[in-house]
Order: sequence, then C-alpha cells, then structure tokens
Amino acid sequence: MSSESTQTLTHPILGRLKGVVSPKTRTTQYRNIKYATIPGRWQDPILFSQKHEYELDATKFGPSCPQHPVGFPFDLSLVGKVKLEREKEAAEVDEFECLNLVITVPKGIDARKKLPVIVW
Repeated sequence: MSSESTQTLTHPILGRLKGVVSPKTRTTQYRNIKYATIPGRWQDPILFSQKHEYELDATKFGPSCPQHPVGFPFDLSLVGKVKLEREKEAAEVDEFECLNLVITVPKGIDARKKLPVIVW
C-alpha cells in the first residue's frame, strides 16, 4: 500500500466525496465521479446530476473507455512524468460506464473556493 491517505470533501452539488491525498504532490484526487451514463451503443449520453445521499468512495479509478492500446500512455505524456497507478489495478474497460471524472485539487482546498479548471 502506498503512503496515500484519504480526505473527505463536502461539495455543494456532488455531496460528500472521499478522495486520496498524495503527500508528494500536495494534492487530493477524487476518482470515478460519474458524470453521465450511456444507455446503449450509439445513443446519446444521459448526464448524471443527482446528489449522493451517502459518502462516495472516490479513491479508486473507474472503468476506462475502449481505446487504442497506446492511447492512455500518450494522454499521460501530455501532462509530464506521471506515475501510472492504473497498472496496479485491473484496467477495467466498459464502454457504457466509462464516463467518469478524476478531479485533482490542491490539498485541503475549501469546496466553495473557485479554482481554474483544465479539461482534456
């Protein structure tokens, strides 16, 4: 097990999220936050906008979307040298449940504070 601990954040829209704190990068990561679902192949996604009534365990990565085998390492190369933690877990691929977010914020941030956002 790594030296990462967890932290709970109460977000005004999403509810309570339990994320992973990384002391090396001084960030907290909230993983596998579902933002939409796909009802079937070639159908439009349906946005998820429901507040969780319980604490969401956002410490593990969600399923990946099907992609070319070199796609994921290429995406990571765009943000610099990143430890590929997914290799430790079974890299689950699911074309219908892959619409999830990984949100990384500075450690100990207040959920009401506005921060710049980068999306790719």
